[in-house]
Amino acid sequence: MNFTIVDENGKKVFCDVIGVFQHNNKNFIVYTDNELDDGSKEVYASLYKLEENRVVLLPITLESDWDLVDEYLANL
Repeated sequence: MNFTIVDENGKKVFCDVIGVFQHNNKNFIVYTDNELDDGSKEVYASLYKLEENRVVLLPITLESDWDLVDEYLANL
């Protein structure tokens, strides 16, 4: 699964989804943008919600939510 986002500079960035999961009525998405020149991948995570038939990414602000993301990645 993949999607495209527009970054803060207006550039379209193609992202690959690593996984999605839900915990306590929060939807999480873990993804990469494949932008690093050395072939390695930077991994990102966000909360997301559906809004008028589109996905809206939201920042993760709670340390406990980051702990869930870390646990999810460790179990892949």
